[in-house]
Amino acid sequence: MSEAVDGLRDPRKLRVRVGLAFVRTLRPALYALLVASALLTFWAKSGIGGRELPRWAASAAPVLFAVFLVVFAVYRLALVRAKKYPAAMGLFQIGLGALVWVLLLPGTRQRIGREEGDDVQVLMRSSDPRVRALAAEVAGDRRTPRYAADLLERLDDGEPSVRRAAHAALVRLLGTDVSPGEEGFGAQQKWREALRARGWLG
Repeated sequence: MSEAVDGLRDPRKLRVRVGLAFVRTLRPALYALLVASALLTFWAKSGIGGRELPRWAASAAPVLFAVFLVVFAVYRLALVRAKKYPAAMGLFQIGLGALVWVLLLPGTRQRIGREEGDDVQVLMRSSDPRVRALAAEVAGDRRTPRYAADLLERLDDGEPSVRRAAHAALVRLLGTDVSPGEEGFGAQQKWREALRARGWLG
């Protein structure tokens, strides 16, 4: 009763309460939009029951999430304006939602999911040192300048076996050893100069 009287005395408080009542009705729509965008995102990646998502529907996930984000921002800002929610937390959540939306964009997903280079170059950047060492060995056997830059990076690898494999691969690649018995930054610099002299590094 007292809140109603206060609302009559202060029209601004009444507008705030009416606004909050309106945005509370948006909660079901928020949940529905979020669930729909999540389902479309996961379905687009793996399919459900062996069925793939149509191409037009795969791009619907960021659209639905964008609508969710707009509605969510209106809801949060209304709560912040009514001093029912911390402003810093509300703005952080809206900003985080905007970041998620950017990551959902098809172009962003493709750039994140695709590493540059062929299989050997990608494997030389593996988190498993055994895979990196094997990939460096394969690169040396192929003896093509396209692997020179990647092998050069592996000379500074944290795993000794990877460094040795990269060194041996570079020896096979150039046909000579420009840093016999050396490791670390000094050896890497010598190889960099030798590769540049061959025109294999930019």
